[in-house]
Amino acid sequence: MPRFFLMTITFIVSLILTFSSYFMKINDHSFLEILNRFPVIFAPFNVSYMIWIVVYMLLGYWLVMNLIKTSIKQTVLFSSICIMQALAIVIWHHELFIMSIISTFVLVLYLFKLYKTYPLSNNSLTGRMPFSVYLAWITFSLMTNVSFTLTSYQWNGLGLSDPLWAVILLTMGATIALHIRFHYFDIIYPSVFIWSYIGVALHNGFDELLVSTAALFLCGVLLVGILFIKKNPANQK
Repeated sequence: MPRFFLMTITFIVSLILTFSSYFMKINDHSFLEILNRFPVIFAPFNVSYMIWIVVYMLLGYWLVMNLIKTSIKQTVLFSSICIMQALAIVIWHHELFIMSIISTFVLVLYLFKLYKTYPLSNNSLTGRMPFSVYLAWITFSLMTNVSFTLTSYQWNGLGLSDPLWAVILLTMGATIALHIRFHYFDIIYPSVFIWSYIGVALHNGFDELLVSTAALFLCGVLLVGILFIKKNPANQK
């Protein structure tokens, strides 16, 4: 019963705060109002954030199907993830952007720890899949958060242009996604990055053609990785 209560309450709090941040105002601003305050190049089209609906549907299904099956470690990690998600939103809406990066990074670490509690072969809806989607999106969001914060502080880019830095970030993200694809036998993680990169291309359009072209090219690279990179999950030790 305590495990059921803890996971359910933290999930509900996380869900309410996440959707409130987009559809309502917290501290007089919505999430997207703050994000769109600066001309951030490494950011997705606003519609891309609808992926949160998918994330919470998957998490909700996972929670219902696993309430009495989760280990103590998974229970603690899941509840910690929900708490960090809620905390990251509150920090963002109070415009503590450096702290927001730190909290999002911690969230990524917790997600990865929970993600790794499942064997490579378990990509089911009641297993690793919900956390593949969540982890990929939060990893991308962390990169967006860093880009936004640097832009807000008018970082000079060490002499490199903003579009070039955006391409560097896109390449880093694609590299991470391909690493996960190969080493964790996961096609969901890079698929979320494809969704995110299409959003980046739509966000920039013809205004930043280099960034849009790079984003779409890397979508192709990720698709090739999904289709052709193979690793037998039975090799997991």
